[in-house]
Amino acid sequence: MTGKIKTAKELKQALILRNGGYSVTAIATRTGISASTLARHFKKLGAAKGGLTDEVVAEARQQLLNDAGFMSELKHQIAAVIVDDLAHVTQLREAMALTLEAMMLDNTLPAHYKTRGIAALATTLRLTQEAARKALSIDNQPIEQESLPQLIISELGTADIEQMRREQRELELETSAGIIYDDDVIETVD
Repeated sequence: MTGKIKTAKELKQALILRNGGYSVTAIATRTGISASTLARHFKKLGAAKGGLTDEVVAEARQQLLNDAGFMSELKHQIAAVIVDDLAHVTQLREAMALTLEAMMLDNTLPAHYKTRGIAALATTLRLTQEAARKALSIDNQPIEQESLPQLIISELGTADIEQMRREQRELELETSAGIIYDDDVIETVD
């Protein structure tokens, strides 16, 4: 920490952050100015935490977003949090699998203990799924209707079955280097 404010721009940035709701410690970390120096200037200027209008807060937010270093650091922090969340999910699932296996192999446990254990593990599984979905923002992604397959169920008639057999034979002929199958060997199921 340098302790002294070097420029009016640094003081202005510190004031914007303070009035935007940042703590003195957070501002000191962000600006490199000691917390005691900041507190002294804030007291002298009458700057209170969160005392700005919405317009000034929006301007300060935009300035922070335009700061390339800030954005890079923010992206790095977000990525680290996501990686940590996913690592915790993996650890919980591994522990859950080991616990379930040990519990099911233990013949001394009464059935109601096993049932309660399975219910707790099911809750853990649901919570880890939710944590992973939130970390990866899976629920916020739109579903493309065109990419969903369409399932059509219909009853095959005799002509459909014969067509499928012909297509299968043609495919087999192409792949089996000319082996010919006897049509009488194919059974029909009624």
